[in-house]
This record gives sequence, structure tokens and C-alpha cells, in this order.
Amino acid sequence: MESIHQLLDACSLPEKTQLVEFAKIKNPPSSKKLRLMKLFVSQPGLSDTEYAQKIYNKPEGAAYFQLKKRVKDEFEELFLLLKPTCAKKENQLHIECSELLLKSELILARGIRAEGSKLLERGLKMAIKNGFHDLVLTIYSTAARFGICEVLNNNDLPELEIAIKSHLQLLVRKNYKNTEDHKESKNQYLKTMIQQLDHSRNSWLLIDDINQSIQHKEYETALYQVNEAEVIYSSQTNAKNELLIAKMSIRLAKREFSRLIDECTEALDTESLSQENAVTYSLNYWHALFHLDKTEEAYQILRKKLMKLDPSQQPKWSYLEAYINFKLGNLKTTLKLIHANQKSMKSIPDYFLGSKMLEIMVLFDQNDQDWLEYKIENLRKLISRYKFRASRRIHLAYQLFARLQKSLFKPEQCDFSRDPILLDLLQEKEGLEWNPNSFELIRYDSWIISNLKRQIS
Repeated sequence: MESIHQLLDACSLPEKTQLVEFAKIKNPPSSKKLRLMKLFVSQPGLSDTEYAQKIYNKPEGAAYFQLKKRVKDEFEELFLLLKPTCAKKENQLHIECSELLLKSELILARGIRAEGSKLLERGLKMAIKNGFHDLVLTIYSTAARFGICEVLNNNDLPELEIAIKSHLQLLVRKNYKNTEDHKESKNQYLKTMIQQLDHSRNSWLLIDDINQSIQHKEYETALYQVNEAEVIYSSQTNAKNELLIAKMSIRLAKREFSRLIDECTEALDTESLSQENAVTYSLNYWHALFHLDKTEEAYQILRKKLMKLDPSQQPKWSYLEAYINFKLGNLKTTLKLIHANQKSMKSIPDYFLGSKMLEIMVLFDQNDQDWLEYKIENLRKLISRYKFRASRRIHLAYQLFARLQKSLFKPEQCDFSRDPILLDLLQEKEGLEWNPNSFELIRYDSWIISNLKRQIS
């Protein structure tokens, strides 16, 4: 272990002075720790006995050595604030790149997403340019931890895996030499790490199987897998969190909204979740509340959780807010929210067209026939433009909306009672299943039926 004198000998006089100045900011003037730090810099040739005498007025004892340890810890901590000059340029660049990553992580930890992402991306470019493959992996793990998909996302994983594996192979072949090296092996630590990795890999494989079952709509199988996994990984926090998210997704897909809320109340604190999981958790909770007509509670989750957890998805949150207002009958507020965010949703076809559909629903409720005719025609053109990217439910529901608009003028010519499109939507024929976790927050077929009932009454 390096002594304090050896650490300080590696610094120039201005750097030593800087360290003391940094320490003055952290410690009060009367602090024994600050006094000892000053002595090590200004009088480096003294013995422990002499230092202890100046601080405690007695020879060194247990208190002095504890103080000395804290002084060394603080010197090492403050070393991060100095800019070292390395003889080897590669080492210098690696330090600078690592510093960028540390800065980004500290900024992201404070919730400053945009600036943290910029620093992380700068670090990625620098790491790739200089062949720092180890740092590329660190950048991905940081991006995943904070949910920064702008820098590296899941689509990059196959190439990232190849790059990291190739780097490790080169590193081992380049540096491994079969020499008589009698240094103490660190295998006991590596074996522990391998055991942990095996445990994590097994848990993630199981979670992947659960997600596959959900994608294939095998919900009972998925639920059985979750229950089995909960017993196995009851002491592993990350796995438990992933299993909770999976279970909530299953309950939502099965439209078991009350049971989903029961799952939520068991773990309302989202502090232990990653940002991505915290958003998914809160969004699932929001959907359950919305579909159970608990609009006030849904509004609170939207404002206090979702909007704060991920401000970058503001257009989507405004979309949810518009639907809450529509359900409450606040039609003017609904239109205001739709118009304020419609352009920013063009990159998400279903949500963009969904906002147009909601706008038409509002106009029907307002009985605004002039604007309704114009908006219906406008939506026809948009759906044609998004022909291969939009949901089939939107394509078919639009046809019903257009017929419903005509029925305002000639109701006797429009009989919806046996309409094949309406029946297909109601019965959720293959490819037309309603997803409660989607842009269609109020089923179009159900809304059309309720609108027809109002016309009749």
C-alpha cells in the first residue's frame, strides 16, 4: 500500500497546494483532518510521532492512525480533481475518456438527461476512436442503467457482443505468457464473479422465456413461469423487479385491471427500479386506473410519476392526459392538448393517427358537423399515406367513423346493427385484437356503439 508521502511525492508543489485548497472547501478550519493534511504538505519530513504530537499533544495512538487513514482516503478522493500528465499518450486518453463517462454518470444521476446523454455520446466516440473496448461496454451498461437509448440501445447489442468478445480474446492472447509468475492469484474473486454471472444469466434466460410467452399471448404459461421464478429468485432484487414488471404486463394484457393494481400496491416505491422499469411500472399502473375509470388517480400518476420520470416522452404523456380529459367530458381541454402535441407524434404513426381519431371523437360529441366533415376527409388522406405503418384497427374504425358522420344527415340509410366491420372489431378477429396498453385507450367499436345509442335516444 502506498503511503501518503508517496502519493504526495507524485504531485508537483502547485498540485499539493490545490489538494489543500480543495480540502478547505470540504472541511471546517478547526478540523483535525485538515490540519494533518496541511502538515503532510508543508512539513513532509516528520515522523508519525511528531505529527501526532502536533495534532493531539501526545505520541501516536489509535486515534491518530484512524485520522491518518481518513486523510489518505481524502487525498485519494481529491486526486480525481487533478489533471495528471502521463508519459504514455494512450494512458492519458483513457483517463480523459473515463473522466467523460464519470461526468455523464454523475449528471445523469441528478436527472439531467440531455446533458448526460451528450457527455456519454462524446465518451462513446472517443472510446471507439481510440479502441477502448472496455469503456464501450461501460458506456452501454451506463446507458442501460439510466434508460438512455439515444446513445446505445438494444439494436446495437449483437454487434456490441461481437466487439467485446473479440477484444477479450485479443487481450488474453496478447498479454498471457506462460511464465513462472508467483504473484498471488485473484482466481477466488473471479470464481465468485463467474458464479454471480451464471446466476444472473440463468435468471435473465428465464425472464426472456417469460417475455417470449407474453409476445405469443400465452399468458397462463407466462404467469406460471413468473410464479415459479419468484420462488427461485426471491432474494435477488433485480430479478424480482423484472418479474414484477412481467406480471403487471400479463395482468394488463389479460385485462385484469383490478389484479394489476393489487400487484402495484405491493411495491408502490419505485426507487429500487431502473428508470426504464419505473416508467413501465407507472405506465402499467396508469392504464389499470384509467380502464377502471379511476381518472383522478390516473391523473396523479401521470403528473407525479410519468412526467417526472421521463420528460422526453412529453408528447405521449400529453396524449394520455387528453384521453383523461375526454373521459371527463372536458372537450375543449382535450382539443387543446391534441393540437399542442400532434406534430411531435408524427414519428409514431399509431399515436399520431390515434390523436386524429380522438379529435374526431371530440367533434362528434360537440356535434360540430362542419369541422367534422373536413377532419374526416383529412384523416382519410393521412391513413392512405400511412397505409403500411398504421394499425388495422385504425383502418377499419375510420371507415365506421366516416359512415357515422354521414348518418348525421341521413340516419335512415346507415344500419350498424349487422355491420361486418363493427362485428369484426367487437369480436377481435385475428389481427384486430384490442390492446389495452396501446394508443386506443377507449375502444373505437365501444365508442361507436355508445354514440349510436345517444343518437337513438
